[in-house]
Amino acid sequence: MSFGRKLKDVIQRNLLFSFKSTINVLYISLIILFVSITGIVSYFLAVKQIEENTYTNVNDTVLQTNNYLEFLLTDVFQQLVTLSNDPDITSFSLKEDISPKMYIQMDEDLKAIYYRYNSIIESIYVDIDHGNYTFSQSADLIVDRSFSYEDYYQEYSDSKEQFYWRNIHPNEIYANGGDVLSVFKLIGNETSPSNGIIVFNLRTSFFEEVLNKSLIGKSGYLTLISPDGSFESKHVDKPYRLDPSTLTYLSDMENKEGQFTFENSQGEQMIVIYHTIGVNKWKVAAVVPEREMLQKINYIKYFTILFVLFIILIATFLVNFVGKYISKPIEKLAHQMTTVEQNNLVPVKGLAVPDEMRILYKSFDKLIARNRKLLDQVKLEQEEKRKLEVAIIQAQINPHFLYNTLHSIKGLCDMGMNEDASRMVSALSSFFRISISKGNEIISVKEEIDHIKNYLFIMEMRYGDDFTYQIDLEEELNYFDMIKLTLQPLIENAIYHGVKQKRGQGYIDVRVYEKKNLIYLEVEDNGSGIDSEKLVKIKEELRAPFEERRKQYIGIGLRSVNERIKSYYGREYGLSIESDEYKTKITIIIPKVKEGNSDYA
Repeated sequence: MSFGRKLKDVIQRNLLFSFKSTINVLYISLIILFVSITGIVSYFLAVKQIEENTYTNVNDTVLQTNNYLEFLLTDVFQQLVTLSNDPDITSFSLKEDISPKMYIQMDEDLKAIYYRYNSIIESIYVDIDHGNYTFSQSADLIVDRSFSYEDYYQEYSDSKEQFYWRNIHPNEIYANGGDVLSVFKLIGNETSPSNGIIVFNLRTSFFEEVLNKSLIGKSGYLTLISPDGSFESKHVDKPYRLDPSTLTYLSDMENKEGQFTFENSQGEQMIVIYHTIGVNKWKVAAVVPEREMLQKINYIKYFTILFVLFIILIATFLVNFVGKYISKPIEKLAHQMTTVEQNNLVPVKGLAVPDEMRILYKSFDKLIARNRKLLDQVKLEQEEKRKLEVAIIQAQINPHFLYNTLHSIKGLCDMGMNEDASRMVSALSSFFRISISKGNEIISVKEEIDHIKNYLFIMEMRYGDDFTYQIDLEEELNYFDMIKLTLQPLIENAIYHGVKQKRGQGYIDVRVYEKKNLIYLEVEDNGSGIDSEKLVKIKEELRAPFEERRKQYIGIGLRSVNERIKSYYGREYGLSIESDEYKTKITIIIPKVKEGNSDYA
């Protein structure tokens, strides 16, 4: 006997010896296989997505910080350029035509710059001709009279325009100054007849605040990198700082943006993501330990393993239970068939089972026929429900409505009507917030009224004086529950098929009141009304069940409202329409219910 045959016999004797054991072995094996594959695939997809999102978030943080600093530093640098080109500066450097008025004007110019950029500029210092002409602007700082800018000419000589930036360094100009960053302009050189320096000292507190606004993990931080040093946003342990070789490598990078990794002194992988400030070519870099950026991956791994094991245990239990449930009737039938075979009884022609089973088979055939009919009906209902759900989603976020509203907001902004634009943006935000409502289908009456108020306000802003509206609500009904997006399709129908179809100003009246322990919601407009024959057809369609699929006269919006109400509260509730040639009124009746599921409960 071959090995394969022996293995097959062993499996059949020990694992597949009964119907129940066969179900358990096959289904549990398949469940373990597919759950494991699904878990592994889900894990790797989640890991990949988390990595992409993490890198993207850090990169966005660096980019936003870089853009903010570039905006301010460019503005400060422009002030330095403008000041250096001031004719008074030239007059002082040439030592000619100097008057007291020029001193006053120079002092006023420095004050204007200092107070305008006080949040970033700590002090301004102008020294021409080795202290013969000096100007200073600061808050409670005293100029060190021993300061000399001669050393600057030896250290800084690589710029034709003689504008330079310095990273964090001690304040050499003011005796009681701390560390600063600075941008300065050298005038002439040490051998020229006219020379001097203009210095803008920048506050370290400003850069600390900007760089610390975005927290990047426990050990991550933002830093400003330049050829002459680096400015770190917060104190970090030495292993997480950039070593001199990495600083040089990053400073010499020609690419304006990018990322790379390096290994710190403790063997830990560090990630650097950087962008370049255009005005001074400094780099804003995020330095983050890789383990901190990707720590969520370990959580997902452990969760996936535990979840897979949990699903396998639950599935094993359910398969074993189902196996018993299925096999028990079959065992009884097998026992009965064995009895028939032992007694050598000949069954009735055309039947392979006893009479009791024959009755069961006939009942089963009838049940199959009935189930087939029910299945067809369910398919129709599911198709209808699917379309209704699509309509609900479209009602929640209608791209055409959103586009027109945003276009109207843009028009208000273009016309300088910023207050109206702001109100319209607030209304649109509240409109979508209530539409989404955290995924809840049930909201309070107050929320629904707030929702249509926002919608009517937006539509009124869009269409001007084409229509007016009024909302009457009994205050005691505010906190009862109702299905969300009930009134908005009715309001939309009143606008587009009612008041917009008539000449003159339209009017929409919304009323919410209680009557006989029921809540009535009415929407009435003074549009052109509905033809009597068409109104009869509409009422027939509203009363028609799902399977009749009659939708020749009413849209999916009204049908959605009607069917959702009937489905949730019962067939005795729902929507009714009354109309003549002067007005149309739609009434919704729902029970008074307060389950506490809404935000206002």
